[in-house]
Amino acid sequence: MTQTAGAAQARQQVIVTGAGAAGRRAGDELLATGINDFLILDKPAYQVVASMFDDATDAWTLQTAAGEIFRCGVVIATDRPAVPWIPELLGHNDFRGISFHAAEWDPDFVPAGKHIAVIGTDATAGHYIGRLTETAASVAVFAYPPRRVVPEIPLRITLATRWLRRHTRPGRDGEQPRPVLVGSAIHTVTPSGIRTSDGVDHRADAIIYGTGFATPDATLLGAGGLTIRRAWNDGMEPYLGVAVHGFPNYFFITGPDIVAQARCIAECVALMRRTGSARIEVRRSSQQVFNERACLEPAQFHRVASAFDLSATAGEDEETYQGAATLTIAGASHPVRVRLTGHLDPIDGHYHWQGTVFSALADPLPDETLRQGRAATLTVGNCSAPARIVEQTPWGTHSIAGVGAPPYALNGP
Repeated sequence: MTQTAGAAQARQQVIVTGAGAAGRRAGDELLATGINDFLILDKPAYQVVASMFDDATDAWTLQTAAGEIFRCGVVIATDRPAVPWIPELLGHNDFRGISFHAAEWDPDFVPAGKHIAVIGTDATAGHYIGRLTETAASVAVFAYPPRRVVPEIPLRITLATRWLRRHTRPGRDGEQPRPVLVGSAIHTVTPSGIRTSDGVDHRADAIIYGTGFATPDATLLGAGGLTIRRAWNDGMEPYLGVAVHGFPNYFFITGPDIVAQARCIAECVALMRRTGSARIEVRRSSQQVFNERACLEPAQFHRVASAFDLSATAGEDEETYQGAATLTIAGASHPVRVRLTGHLDPIDGHYHWQGTVFSALADPLPDETLRQGRAATLTVGNCSAPARIVEQTPWGTHSIAGVGAPPYALNGP
């Protein structure tokens, strides 16, 4: 059941903007978690033209095209917060094949038997890559950052090759072929494909862009008056496609997996209810690590709660460290560079820290080791802490995490 929004219900009411498939799914998932005090704005005159967050009340004020004002505690925006962005690569207008952004999938496109080039690995492209390999003659993925590129992690051919050996080997004995990650940067788009900086021409019958989104001029002001354009100035994607640091209690359904995203958001809202929290916000570190991974694996929606802060201004209490460290695995020590962030989790009462190891390890870790979370010790100066290697990206970086005292000093009282 839905009901109208009101100031008295500012911390309890949920507003869903848009009544399309994503809006309906959001309503279904909210109901499935026992939340029925939500309102779906489903008429053109209810289209939201301005959204502003009030830090004093942890509430959102929405203004529609018709001039109506709504106040609510949580917003679920199913109307796209940004528009698909395609870079103007040299020669892109000369390509004779079909091309489109993965977020605006051509319903008439038939991949069977085609040589397909995927430029960029944002969430929309990653969703389709596995399906393309089922029928396409070949799928080649070209690295193109839709988001911030960390200077310490250049694309090294040796690192890409190691990753390819584990993830992109051609199928044998009837196995499904896997996509190939091209290690060289794009130089130009040709009429028949893509030429990389090493002079190699890669044939392509179709080019699919997974290069992220550009922010529109719509008014969306988060905590402290933060604009969505400023928050996405570096092109960072929303965490799991649903949340952006600096915009508490505000969620997006960007697709393509609207079911998983709607379920994730409903879990967040239900978590607020269970804990009596008026505010939930994805941690800056969670969004940053999510963007740094930029791998070809599907987004994982498990352990949602650990990525968010509740009833507090997220990020201000996070302790950070960036610099040199020593990573010890199975008795072998590796000098590395790391960026680490941590916080005290209000749910389980433990200190959680996580981050990225930028330096390449001498020996790559086997897939099975990564799936099980390889035990390690991370040392910064004279401080050491047990850790686990969470995963390795195609760029050779590793995600690392730990629970308990971190290997860096905390700014205690």
